Amino acid sequence: MKRFAILFTMLLFATAALAQQPHVTAKIIEIHNGNPGEIYRAVRPLLSNTPGLGSDMSFNNDTRTITVRDLPENVAMIEEAITRLDRPVAQPAGVELKISLLIGSKSPLPGAAVPEDLAPVVKQLQATLRYSHYGLMAADVQRTRSGEGIEGSGVASPTLIGMAATEEHPVFYNYRLMNIRVGTSVDVEQFTFGMRVPLKLEKGITYQNVGFKTPVSIQPNEKVVIGTTTMGDRAVIVVLMATVQEK
Repeated sequence: MKRFAILFTMLLFATAALAQQPHVTAKIIEIHNGNPGEIYRAVRPLLSNTPGLGSDMSFNNDTRTITVRDLPENVAMIEEAITRLDRPVAQPAGVELKISLLIGSKSPLPGAAVPEDLAPVVKQLQATLRYSHYGLMAADVQRTRSGEGIEGSGVASPTLIGMAATEEHPVFYNYRLMNIRVGTSVDVEQFTFGMRVPLKLEKGITYQNVGFKTPVSIQPNEKVVIGTTTMGDRAVIVVLMATVQEK
């Protein structure tokens, strides 16, 4: 009987110990919007640190899931944290940029025309610069998003700089807009513009490199003269217009 009593007591202690052991549960949580690895690294510190509990967490990029094994109340807390983090990522604002290259001249530019939308700009230029005649040499339209940049290049006819088109020496231009930020204004960390312009010399044609670099800040739908560069008795005027697009 004494031996039976000892065994019965040991059984009671074992049962009590099992009853006191924390209950652990596991749950697989789907990730709908965010990056599973990034969310996993953010919530992993929320796991219990109880020795011997066996709490664990893992993620799977292929199935876009995070698996949590922990105390029920901790699993619920981690799931709530994951839900808060797994929000749709807001797309950065889009912007359409129009880069226009005008030629300014003291003498008339045969056949040159200025688009109607640039007429107010030309009127201001005639009042502030020494050039009374203007023509459009080239215009580009590009679209991008806040935080990004654009670059482009092109070839323009040399007729507006006083050379005959038959001479087959075009004007090369290129531009680059770095780190465009869209907010209440459109800001460009650096606008770089360059041209290779053919020049007549006694021994033939040579190319001259001209251009400028400048930061830019303009209001949406505003047309702004970004910079000018001279070529003899003429000048290239770079005009920028930014149209912010809905997200």
